[in-house]
Amino acid sequence: MSLLLELTVRGSAAVLMVVLLDRSLAGRVSGSSRRLWWFLLPLAFLVPLRIPIFPALGRLPPVADFQNQASVEVPAVAPAAATTGPGRGTVEFGIWLAGVLAYIAAVGVQTARASRRWSRRRLSTDHSLLELLEDCKAETGVTAPIGLVVSGSVQSPAILGWLRPRILLPESLVAASPAAELRPILLHELAHFRWFDVPFNWLLTLVRAVHWFNPLAHFGASSWAHFREEAADEAAVRWMRGDSSRAYGDALVRSLRQRRAASVPFGSLAIVESARHLRRRIHMLNRYRDKSPRVLLTGAISLLLAAVVFSMSAGAAGGAPSDPKAAVVFISQTWLKEIDEGRYQQAYDYTGTWFHHLVTAEEWIPWMVRYSVNLGRCTQRQQAKEVVFKTDPKGQFEGDWAYVEFESSFEKHGDKTQLVVLKKEKDGTWKVAGYSIGDRKA
Repeated sequence: MSLLLELTVRGSAAVLMVVLLDRSLAGRVSGSSRRLWWFLLPLAFLVPLRIPIFPALGRLPPVADFQNQASVEVPAVAPAAATTGPGRGTVEFGIWLAGVLAYIAAVGVQTARASRRWSRRRLSTDHSLLELLEDCKAETGVTAPIGLVVSGSVQSPAILGWLRPRILLPESLVAASPAAELRPILLHELAHFRWFDVPFNWLLTLVRAVHWFNPLAHFGASSWAHFREEAADEAAVRWMRGDSSRAYGDALVRSLRQRRAASVPFGSLAIVESARHLRRRIHMLNRYRDKSPRVLLTGAISLLLAAVVFSMSAGAAGGAPSDPKAAVVFISQTWLKEIDEGRYQQAYDYTGTWFHHLVTAEEWIPWMVRYSVNLGRCTQRQQAKEVVFKTDPKGQFEGDWAYVEFESSFEKHGDKTQLVVLKKEKDGTWKVAGYSIGDRKA
């Protein structure tokens, strides 16, 4: 679950930065260029990549040898019953997985219904409409076959599907509008196809399924939905050339007036979503000529945003301090607290790959139960020495290590020394790699 936490923190940060940036520059930068930073959203939410450009924890100086550290020692006492019931990590994973499956199931059912319904609809054979569609495709550079469906059960012009795309037009709109007034609408829908908005929409649906618990994931997807319509408006006006943006705005208003009670097919991208959002789009159209591509600016900003987002680590997401010494002490104390409270499975889940190679969870939990029976409750703990860091450049113990020693008191066995060994993982975070407990030296 730590990976999911890191991804959701990264994605949330990306949503806030992208939405704020997009709204700040919407009146000066064209939508085609602003698309660059919207691609960051699914990457931040789904790709477990870390770029250590701004590492929270830097390289650490070598000190003592790991080989000389004390090993874990299991007291020879009678075994006690292991803790029963699922650990907190297991319960959290089960809740998350149930949410993911429920979301995917709901989307799958609605998608299957929409696909079954609209794939069976007969394509329009109206010669004038098909000629207009082909002219618009030539204008936009779209060569893929796209069907045209005219129906009384669709409330707004929309595009549905990617492999077998259909442009859906309300029957009332087609009957009341000449070809010249339908041209802006077809250009708008072809802009969605040209800029891969349909598959990108499904990618953000996957984000919402994986991060169903995060309101910012849903907010990011809905914000992108507003952006994609504004970007398609700009593209359509540009392809109209000599025609004014006012004529395009009139087409949008006409589409809004033709809306019926029927709902838009699930998974489709409708040209009109709400009257409130339509007012903003018309306002942006009036500023169309004030915008410029500024590809270099948007590209540089996108790279900077990606560098910042993908430099975030699980350690930072978990609330560990940025100072290296304070961070490893914080992680060690948090981990020991899990042991003190008998949450041995959770403590094992928080350890790193090195620890997992040393001992399995099936071995770890009985050992720790026996420790608890033998030592009793921890009554006091304080850091005994300065944190020791070491870097091995190669060999069996290659990597960055940290050693945190505590002086602890237990109800049954008095004073003890607890040593927590940490190792920096490949993603730059510190994880527990070893643990030992022994008598306190005089």
